Amino acid sequence: MSVHLRSLRILAGKRALVSQVSLHILPGQITVLVGASGSGKTLTARSLLGLVHGIEPGIVAADLEIQDGEVIHRPYAAVDRERAFVPVRGPLIAWLPQNPRAALDPLQAVGAQIRDCLKLSGQNTGLDVAPEPWLERVSLAKSVGRLYPHQLSGGMAQRVGIALALARGSRFLIVDEPTTGLDPSLRAGILEELKRARDSGVGLLLITHDLRLVRQLGDHLLVMDRGCIVEDRPAQDLSAMQSAQAQALWQATLRLEARQ
Repeated sequence: MSVHLRSLRILAGKRALVSQVSLHILPGQITVLVGASGSGKTLTARSLLGLVHGIEPGIVAADLEIQDGEVIHRPYAAVDRERAFVPVRGPLIAWLPQNPRAALDPLQAVGAQIRDCLKLSGQNTGLDVAPEPWLERVSLAKSVGRLYPHQLSGGMAQRVGIALALARGSRFLIVDEPTTGLDPSLRAGILEELKRARDSGVGLLLITHDLRLVRQLGDHLLVMDRGCIVEDRPAQDLSAMQSAQAQALWQATLRLEARQ
């Protein structure tokens, strides 16, 4: 199992938004993609699901290889890219956006949405598999299954998103700024759930602008600046970063920690 993206290039008109970006996601590891706002992090992540829309000409080059056992998916090599991404979205790669509540179905209770994911994964042919064990896996009370998305806090919505991905059987999870706007206790809880997902064998791509997360749970680090990867190294090598952009982020992180 692996996700390997090579030579991604995204254009808006003649302007390059992402240039020659490559990354590799492995099961049981967390790859942290760090960069300032507008550096191309989210565009890069959305390309893994074929969800770069509204930009022309958009993705002009991409070699995406997703290995699922003996099956290898190369959706960007297909004539019908949209159809080629169908077996990728959900069964292989799940997306947890920055606003997880907005990604949930507002008309269905949480438990019903988990059951739908179980049906899609083949684990549930009716109501024989209850949603409660999946809520418990992300440290949520059984009663959360009766709630609707508008009744969830930000931290609860993040956990529900992780539960849905696990119930769907996704092998890889893209998580975009999971701790934005959360207080320290909720932030710690979300990070713990991501660690548990990693330890269960899920491969994660964690998008953030906060280098502190790299030290807390990262296995590999990528730093983006103006659409390019400027650092690609093991997460424990933070102090060895060479690029000016990465060093600026590191110094900002140290100043933030000194004030806390």
